[in-house]
Amino acid sequence: MAGKQVKSFECPACGGQVELRAAGHTISAICSHCSSLIDTANDQFKIIKKDFQQSRQIKIPIGTMGILDLVKWEVIGYVEKKDMAYPAFWEEYLLFNPYFGFRFLVQAEGHWNLATVIKRDVALAGSASELQFDNEKYSVFCRGQSQIQYVMGEFYWRIRKGDQDSYSDYIAPPRMLSVEKNPQEITLSLAEYLPPEEVEKAFNVRLADTTGVAPNQPPPLAGVLSEIWKTALWALFIAFFIQIISGSDTQLNSTNLYIYQHEAGKSFSTPVFTVPARANLVVYSAAPLQNNWMELDLTLSNENSQKAYATTQVIEYYSGYDSDGYWTEGSTSGDSSFSSIEKGDYRLLIEPAVGQIPPAGMPVQIQIKHNASIWGNFWIIAFLILFLPVSIAIYRWYFEYKRWENSDYAPAIYKVNSDE
Repeated sequence: MAGKQVKSFECPACGGQVELRAAGHTISAICSHCSSLIDTANDQFKIIKKDFQQSRQIKIPIGTMGILDLVKWEVIGYVEKKDMAYPAFWEEYLLFNPYFGFRFLVQAEGHWNLATVIKRDVALAGSASELQFDNEKYSVFCRGQSQIQYVMGEFYWRIRKGDQDSYSDYIAPPRMLSVEKNPQEITLSLAEYLPPEEVEKAFNVRLADTTGVAPNQPPPLAGVLSEIWKTALWALFIAFFIQIISGSDTQLNSTNLYIYQHEAGKSFSTPVFTVPARANLVVYSAAPLQNNWMELDLTLSNENSQKAYATTQVIEYYSGYDSDGYWTEGSTSGDSSFSSIEKGDYRLLIEPAVGQIPPAGMPVQIQIKHNASIWGNFWIIAFLILFLPVSIAIYRWYFEYKRWENSDYAPAIYKVNSDE
């Protein structure tokens, strides 16, 4: 576009200079001095409409050059539109390149789209809730009636302040398919979301911050979340496999003991057993408790070094009936682990305390297993593995909720505050 000629003429209404940057394509222009709408389809330059508009500063001034998609574009027109039923405004900048034609740079609430008019028929466009276009499904996001509030520059169609169109926007992020209808024509355009920083860089301007989520704004980590889930599930499978094969669950001792009322406070000891190699030891205990509790002070003692390891195991079980029916709480069994016990000969000392000891005594079964599978460790690892993808999935849901919260056509999953 270097060296291109800008055609100019005198406004027939005020005599001010009007410049045409797309001469030969433009059929209407707005005088920047008096805001008259001028027919530029031929050299007669007739006034279509006189209309005073107060000049305003726009984000990307007319005549600004910028490179998008490796094409150098010039801003030649600007339109400001509003929805006639809702307080929604948006801006459309008409871009021109003599070799690539026209594009629209659309801005709403700080979000930008680059749109192209498509010369193809799309079945049921404007009336259907979903459309198929280029093997992609588009869902309706909004419908309404728009009105032009302000216009400046030049255009390849006849345009004036006050013109109205009915519109329907369909989204398949990062794309949007828009349908505009008026009594004269139906226009379809395909837009793709542009990050604001890309527009700033292209046109060397400073833009305002974005507000909310744009209808076709791509979600965070688009195209990556599925890979994150795939990696996480593989990691979870590997952790599960390691958990299964790493524990031998070798039983080293099984002891049954009875606690009698007259022996309350008595200590018990298991026979000596041998730990064959350094690993964990897990003590499993079970007792027929009923609305009762039992506390076991466990001491693992090395027969040679007298080194001791101590822990406390609490078992309690309660049940009954209330207004909601039968209920239970707790368990009649428990387990405690000793980690990384070196090989050697050991015995387990047990000091029990029981809430209520039946007349016939309280039977307690003790089992000691070597190199047991500790599922608590697996669940911690599983939580750490799944934390990232689950967090991203929750944020993605919230992102989609924010996208659809201002739409009358939101999918049911995002209608959190809906009264429907």
